[in-house]
Amino acid sequence: MKGASIPDLMARYEEAAGLHGQASQDGNHRLANAQYKRVTATWMELRSRGEEGRSALVRLMGSANPHVRGWAASHVLEFDPRAAEAELERLASGPPGVARLDAAMVLREWRAGTLSFPTD
Repeated sequence: MKGASIPDLMARYEEAAGLHGQASQDGNHRLANAQYKRVTATWMELRSRGEEGRSALVRLMGSANPHVRGWAASHVLEFDPRAAEAELERLASGPPGVARLDAAMVLREWRAGTLSFPTD
């Protein structure tokens, strides 16, 4: 992944986050766990790219897929909490489903100070 372009990383992130959300919704925990690993690895690579990677995560908050928006907003909390919280609040007040539940849980943990980000 080190040699991947930002657009390639964004596409990988969007695909994995979308598949994770669908697998979670369907109760396919094996697939959800595999996609969680892909999202996390791609996020870590984007994170290592500095401002360009952060900008990509912000753009991913504009995805048509609510699962992608939720993942991206969760990761954007680290460096732009105002924008990330606004997106998570929109998702948490949206239609019932996994994306709504996930957003509400992330907001709760973030505001309680129990959400942390790995350092490597």
